[in-house]
Amino acid sequence: MVGDPSPRKRACLAEAGTDPRRRAGVVFIGLTLLFSLIVFRLYDLQIAGHENFSRVRDNQSRGILELRRPRGLIVDARGEALAVSLAVSSVAAEPPRVPDIAVTAGRLAAALGMEAVDVRALLTSTRKGPDGAERPVPFVWIRRHVSPTQAEAVKKLALTGVLLKAEYDRVYPQGKLLAHVLGVVDIDDQGGEGLERSLDGVLKGAGGRHAGEPLRAGIDVDGRRRTLSWPELPSAGADVHLTIDAAFQRVVEEALDAACERHHPGWAVAVAMDPRTGAILALANRPTFDPSRPVPSGADPLAAARARQNLAVVAPYEPGSTWKPFAVAAALEGRLLTPDTVFDCEMGTWRCGARVLHDHHPYGKLAVRDIIAKSSNIGAAKIGVLLGPERLWRGADAFGFGRKTGTDLPLEDRGMLHPLAKWNSFSVTSVPMGHEISVTPLQLVAAMSAIANGGQLLRPYAVDRIVAADGTLLRRTEPKVEGRSASESTCAELRKMLREVVKTGTGTKADVPGLEI
Repeated sequence: MVGDPSPRKRACLAEAGTDPRRRAGVVFIGLTLLFSLIVFRLYDLQIAGHENFSRVRDNQSRGILELRRPRGLIVDARGEALAVSLAVSSVAAEPPRVPDIAVTAGRLAAALGMEAVDVRALLTSTRKGPDGAERPVPFVWIRRHVSPTQAEAVKKLALTGVLLKAEYDRVYPQGKLLAHVLGVVDIDDQGGEGLERSLDGVLKGAGGRHAGEPLRAGIDVDGRRRTLSWPELPSAGADVHLTIDAAFQRVVEEALDAACERHHPGWAVAVAMDPRTGAILALANRPTFDPSRPVPSGADPLAAARARQNLAVVAPYEPGSTWKPFAVAAALEGRLLTPDTVFDCEMGTWRCGARVLHDHHPYGKLAVRDIIAKSSNIGAAKIGVLLGPERLWRGADAFGFGRKTGTDLPLEDRGMLHPLAKWNSFSVTSVPMGHEISVTPLQLVAAMSAIANGGQLLRPYAVDRIVAADGTLLRRTEPKVEGRSASESTCAELRKMLREVVKTGTGTKADVPGLEI
């Protein structure tokens, strides 16, 4: 029978370290310390260091994806597409991740039709860091907007550090048609001219973001930074519906081209506007450009920039004889004459103070209606003298000259109508002939439209409505009267006079059978 060891034996066992009680105590203490360490570590991970480790976890398992939404459409009055965005691929690289610059450059160059030395230069690009030392750039574009064939070739190469990024390319299905109204978009999706510029935020659906800035969304990734979940793609920008019918615009542009072919002007403009509403029905300029290639290869950049100017709104000029009806309107409003009032046109030569005025053809006595029909400079100048500076200036101001029309087309010029303090002794005879004053073509059309509609000066507009991607109407342009230029009776008399210009006067080539031109 085995009993407890004797005291002496226990002492020997304890000395040898084999006492069960002592061993149990050591194990207990060890387990207690280990458990305490685990508890402390859990406290450190879950409580004390939670925010830091959570941030590390997010950095390792979350990524940022740039999402570019397509620009909205620009369509004509019948819904025909004038500007659309097509999905394209662009090739980029992260040079620090590229294992072999030379090999990667050679294979990329072959796939993209580039020179290997050019690709290598991009992959070895550097920039100065905060300490002034040169460091490799973290990201570089190799080629933007590549063809589908090139994109597929790059994808098959599966090169480390080389990326295919989704972008959008702006395409104009009608070619050069309506180029100055539409404008251009650069490779970064930034509107540069025309409505593409003035409505850039609307077309991008940017929601207040800087134009050209992509949306950034968080995504889940694994340890190799492979995407585990995709965010919902952003909707397209809003669509812009114009007041202009592409078919009518095409007819106007063909007529303008024919006129330029006959007369070889330095520049030419055609504008058609509905005088009842202010809606622009057609607008064309020559020279023109292709919105898809705003700077053609080998072209002079300055010449290309001039060709992109919307001369109808940015190019003031002296209107000449086309301004004479407005001097007559001021005199009719002031009841200083009637259409039958006669002026002596001095047989084509008249000395007014130190100035001698001439008519293209010698005329004797002409009624006001005939002064307009035959475009007599002397008759118009005498009407200006009758008006005097102040009434003549007020008449010009009433028709909107010297200030912007308020059109939705960008970069509008205000023209020039000098304040009375700057008028000289010749001004009352110069202004009625369309000198010492400058107008934009759109200003002149708006003013003539006031005569056509009975005296209301309307704001010209080219955008009929803006519709969100989900079909919600964001904006509709309503006709806006900027002021009254003249009475209905004055405008009725002027319309009769201007009809005679086309029937029997200097504008007979503009007459169209069956229409009151």
